[in-house]
Amino acid sequence: MPELDEFDLKYYDGKDFILEKDYRYMIGEKLIHIPAGFKCDLASVPKIFRNVINTYGDHTKAAVIHDWLYRNGHNLGVSRKEADKVFLAVMKEQGVGFFKRQLMYRAVRTFGMFAYKED
Repeated sequence: MPELDEFDLKYYDGKDFILEKDYRYMIGEKLIHIPAGFKCDLASVPKIFRNVINTYGDHTKAAVIHDWLYRNGHNLGVSRKEADKVFLAVMKEQGVGFFKRQLMYRAVRTFGMFAYKED
């Protein structure tokens, strides 16, 4: 199993969620370590599309990892493209269906440039 820790995510405020404990996930040979206290909004799905894909669900762990990489990947040597590939791989490992994961992956590839932090 690629998860090395219990995933302990709690609702934080009117928008964000917070990791209560450190969370580590292995992707191939790469260890992703997200510290306790990390806040994120899960999947950034426009309201108009939420009847098709919600902000949370079977893709929640992938969304948290993706948010972490988008905010910190530049310091970890992870490009936006690599972060998006990790997102796709984690969704597959977590059992997200083919159509949904392809749709979400293509959305981040198309629009992620607005969210990826480079400095």
